[in-house]
Amino acid sequence: MKKILPLVIFLFLMSGCVSTNKPAPKSNPNLPTVKEFKAYPDRNAMALFWQIVPSMSGYYIQRYNPKTHKWTEIATIKDPYKSIYVDTNLKPNTIYKYRIATFDKQGIPSLAVETKSKTLPPLSPVIPLEARPVTKGIVKIIFRPHMNERVKEYLIERFNDKNAKWEKITTLSPRLNVEFIDKKLKDGKIYKYRIIAKSFDDILSYPSKTIIVSTYKKPPVVTNIKASVNLPKKIVLTWSPVKGAVYYKIYKSPYPKGPFKFYKKTANTSFTDFIGKDGVTYYYKVTAVSAHNTESLLSNSIVVMGETLPKPVKPIVSTNINGNKIEFIFTSPDNRAQKYLIVKITHLGIFKKKEQKFITDKNNFTDTIDPKKKYTYYIYEVDKYGLISKKPAVVEIGD
Repeated sequence: MKKILPLVIFLFLMSGCVSTNKPAPKSNPNLPTVKEFKAYPDRNAMALFWQIVPSMSGYYIQRYNPKTHKWTEIATIKDPYKSIYVDTNLKPNTIYKYRIATFDKQGIPSLAVETKSKTLPPLSPVIPLEARPVTKGIVKIIFRPHMNERVKEYLIERFNDKNAKWEKITTLSPRLNVEFIDKKLKDGKIYKYRIIAKSFDDILSYPSKTIIVSTYKKPPVVTNIKASVNLPKKIVLTWSPVKGAVYYKIYKSPYPKGPFKFYKKTANTSFTDFIGKDGVTYYYKVTAVSAHNTESLLSNSIVVMGETLPKPVKPIVSTNINGNKIEFIFTSPDNRAQKYLIVKITHLGIFKKKEQKFITDKNNFTDTIDPKKKYTYYIYEVDKYGLISKKPAVVEIGD
């Protein structure tokens, strides 16, 4: 019975129910144990210190796994004079439990001594200072340099609305590089960012507070666009002013459905396109551009047709001949005639002709002729801009 009692006590100690001296498997309670076993935390590591036991051959170190509720050996130290061990790759702000036991020349451990400590919290979050748009499709973020000199870089993340998750878009280094400029952004869109500091030993800080910034909006679509169709050799565009616009861009195409190519820009709400030709048609779009270089949507701009004034049509001519007199009566089909140009050709022979020109602002014209000769009259309409009909009315008299 006396032999059974020490065995029961030994098994009880082996079960780990004693909080200060928990045995490793097959431990010998008669072996000397470690004194003053302490843990000193870092953010991702734990330094373990103890007083050496020179009479032993070394130390076993174990770490408790709260998920499996088991102890796992993390180190076997075969030098009894060693008194420090550093456990790495730990999680910040987490409690870790350790135990240490000495072992003899046969590898038999002593009773284990426990300690525990909590790793330091992650690095403090980065503090944003400024976030604003600077020009079209560009935003700028400035933040305070992290106070911890162990920080080597910053991870810049932008929230993807479509995928509903944060995505890293770039890395800034070194620690004092605290300016980020994001480009090629959509106009008038709200973007969300956050910044995470990273140390030289790959410890991440808490994310900064969410930084919300909007790019500059596009100006409203230009309205009330009109294009002239009755001016000679030019097309005049007019439109209503757009609030906030500093200038306007003119797009032009010979086709109603485009493609529309950039043509000119102006700070005015009108534009004159000098064509130099009669009866030419073009199609236009107008967009507004803000001081931040954002532009109203070209696709939403209305299409207007402009046309230079075509040449007048040829007049309708009737004649009355009375002896050696011929009277011409003119009618303007397009009501544009201000004058009429009469070109008289007198045929004097097979190859000989005489040309005379007359201009009248009346609707009739009387000329003297020789009934024995042949005449050809070309009558043109002339409008108020001096445009002459492309084709004349032709009147032939005589043989």
